[in-house]
Amino acid sequence: MDNSPIANLSPTYYWDYFQYVLRYVTKHYAELLDKNEMAFIRDFETSSFSAQCLYLRLASRRTIWFQEDLLHYPEIHSLEEAKTELFHMNLLERIGQTNGQSVYACLNNLNKAICFDLLQIPGQKSPLAKSVSKPILLQYIVENIREEELLLRLEKLQIGLIRPLQTTYFHFIQFLFFGSRNHDLTDFVIRDLGHRQFIDINEADLVPYFSNREEAIQKWRISIWREWFFEKSKEDHAVEEVVSSWQANMWPLVPELLELCLGSFERTLFHVARWLERQGELEMALSLYEESLAGASLERRVRLLVKLKRMDEATMWARTGLELITNPKERHFFEDFLLKQASKKQIKQVTASLKEAEKLAISREWKEQVEEGVVDYFRNQGYYAAFTENRVWKNLMGLWFWELIFQQNRSGFHHPFQYAPSHYARENFALDLADEFNTLLNLFEDERSWWDLLEQNAAQNQGKMNPLVDWQNLDFDLIQRLVRVIPKSALVEVVTFMWHHLSTHAKGFPDLFIQKGEEYAFIEVKSPNDHLSAIQFFWHDFFRQQQISIRLIRVEWN
Repeated sequence: MDNSPIANLSPTYYWDYFQYVLRYVTKHYAELLDKNEMAFIRDFETSSFSAQCLYLRLASRRTIWFQEDLLHYPEIHSLEEAKTELFHMNLLERIGQTNGQSVYACLNNLNKAICFDLLQIPGQKSPLAKSVSKPILLQYIVENIREEELLLRLEKLQIGLIRPLQTTYFHFIQFLFFGSRNHDLTDFVIRDLGHRQFIDINEADLVPYFSNREEAIQKWRISIWREWFFEKSKEDHAVEEVVSSWQANMWPLVPELLELCLGSFERTLFHVARWLERQGELEMALSLYEESLAGASLERRVRLLVKLKRMDEATMWARTGLELITNPKERHFFEDFLLKQASKKQIKQVTASLKEAEKLAISREWKEQVEEGVVDYFRNQGYYAAFTENRVWKNLMGLWFWELIFQQNRSGFHHPFQYAPSHYARENFALDLADEFNTLLNLFEDERSWWDLLEQNAAQNQGKMNPLVDWQNLDFDLIQRLVRVIPKSALVEVVTFMWHHLSTHAKGFPDLFIQKGEEYAFIEVKSPNDHLSAIQFFWHDFFRQQQISIRLIRVEWN
């Protein structure tokens, strides 16, 4: 077990990070914590520094059981004393110490050689060859050695195993800090090693993610159950157990589901229903989709109803989707479905557009790099040609409106590792900043001042995480060319629409940009078997309305 110090970090960096988290949680969530959680914090804080470090070392790992003889942490000078203290505080236990504890659970944490030694009985031939795989080896142990006997064999081999206790409290404290199970203390390490840069947020400016305990517990339960489901869904014949667990653990949340937890619940429901579809349980899947009005679930409901030949219901829910959903990709599904039902011979708008695309023949050598082949073609024709797609528009937006995304009050930051404030994806985000947006938008009338703003934001924030800026592909020359040839009023319309629909329309832009003098065009490239997405079709139509030159090219092979 390599526990060498990480270069450029304090030897007890993990302790420093957890102290930051703990300080924040006890300050902002003291009234939210129950007595057991408070007792855990109190016990942890009153333990010695060495005991705290050892506990954090063990509790932060995904490993359940640890071999005592392999533990070596240079920064913990009194490891045995730290273990003794943690045993006494009920924060650490040895295998076999607790009734009802599965001894077999330790097998995954032992190497194959030790597992093989557990099979051996002096004077008898080994029941398995050394060449067998570890999964087969573990299965044999579970099926042929009782837990009591397994403990005796571990003791005879002098294999001491320990594990940290009360880890649920440890993880819950981090969950309160981050507002999610997708983050942990590793985020601090990644930041401090320079692998990611974030906007500097003072601890005093961070706002608690949860308003009350009910919100925290609901989201915690959903997150824990979803993690269980993802593991269980990998097993064969798991449908009955998953459905039973969903009904027992998730359905009871529905009547009192809080707004903060709605998105997490909807996503979990969709994952489960989609998995049931793949298992062939269409009616079960449909019963889950029926509990959701999210766009993805409504689409799957319509598709399933069609598959089940319940066309009237499918049409009704497609109309409902059209009324409720704003995401263009999801809306186009409902629009095209209803159009198809109205006229079976009607070709979809998106398909019709692709059929009318201009043809371009290039060499087959570009078959695996179609867009590069089109770039090569136009460069050979004397054009400037560059890859644009979403990156140039997002880079433009991110640098232009940086100060609006990261407002001075920073009211939407709950932890230091957010790439944008939490209100960024909300529908009212743009409305709340309408005046400030128009002020920056009008700056475009003075192109020199506008350029100064972009360059200043790039220089001051180089490399920092931003939901729009792609630093590796930031190309000021390309942006200059766009600004030079696109009518200002048209560019303003594109940027304004993007700003008001950031969560749904910051993608789907044409692949390429070409220019020769005053002649220019954005180009969408499609290989012979490729399709045009709904969001791509939307932006093509929008560009044409604004008199922005757009070409759709269907590649053919020479």
